[in-house]
Amino acid sequence: MITRVLQILLIGSLLAGVWFASHIINSAPHHADRSGASSPITHLPSYRLVNLAGKAHHTSQWSDKVVILNFWASWCPPCQTEMLALSELQDEWGDTGLQVLGIAIDKVDEAKTFSVSHPVSYPLFRGGMTEAKLSKRMGNRLLELPFTAAFGRDGQLIFAQAGAIPSASLRKHVEPLL
Repeated sequence: MITRVLQILLIGSLLAGVWFASHIINSAPHHADRSGASSPITHLPSYRLVNLAGKAHHTSQWSDKVVILNFWASWCPPCQTEMLALSELQDEWGDTGLQVLGIAIDKVDEAKTFSVSHPVSYPLFRGGMTEAKLSKRMGNRLLELPFTAAFGRDGQLIFAQAGAIPSASLRKHVEPLL
């Protein structure tokens, strides 16, 4: 009987703690909201990316291209499949104005190891929670991987999709932009 009462008290305390924590978090001022940092993205953001070797790049380097941002992780099998399809597109259409950029939402060492065993024909960049939140602003509400967003030459967001995109669907969206 005492064990049962203790279990009920423990569960009640945990639920109260979770409610209290969520109430505090949700009622705290969101400074990022006022700066526009959590507003939806409709154009390719002006953003600094660091590749897996540690070299900084900026999205402005590709302002005249159709840009596909692909958020991935080494532990994600659908990401691996999609990366192969994106690599083929980069090989095929890179000379006509396509630039695929892979952003690893992963530990840097694991992303590096993966990139050696699974090479692709486009640059791979380091990512973390900041980049995951960037994908959320592009429409990735649940922070799923893979997540892919394509931007036209004018920087306008053309499409965004969570989950692996079949190669034929990628081609259908991208080819008219080139």
